[in-house]
Amino acid sequence: MAVEDKYTDSDVAAGKKANNFTGQGQKTITLIGTEEIAVADDDGSVYRFFKSVPSTYIPVEINVMSDAITGCTDVELGLYKEGVGGAAVDIDVLMGSDDISGGISRIGGYNLGMAAVDVADTGKTLGVLSAQTNIDGAYDIALTANTVGSGVGTITVVATFIQG
Repeated sequence: MAVEDKYTDSDVAAGKKANNFTGQGQKTITLIGTEEIAVADDDGSVYRFFKSVPSTYIPVEINVMSDAITGCTDVELGLYKEGVGGAAVDIDVLMGSDDISGGISRIGGYNLGMAAVDVADTGKTLGVLSAQTNIDGAYDIALTANTVGSGVGTITVVATFIQG
């Protein structure tokens, strides 16, 4: 039976300097945003939780919590160009087509904010995840309510990034 005893970082295993993100650690930043959904909000509403997040940031954990919001059955978390009215870059790169009508608590799996990020893509920057050819700059991180429903409620997003 084989027993492994090795570095998981291929650079370290090859005797090179460790990547700051995987081998030695780096500073993190946590952002928190809250929005009140109103009865008058329309399908397709865009709630920009975080403004001008650098494309070099690496998402580590994104938690979405919400009250029960009647009929809010299709929301996505993704990237938009900066500023109100900025075009969509990839609206479901982080979380796609989730139903929050029943509410999301800390007990009920609130860490779905990165549900669309494949395990193999862990550690990649927002720019790389968005598959943009020009990944310099920044994005607004927004929740798009494709089906916002007819209820009212609060949505809070807590996102932690490694500063790349």
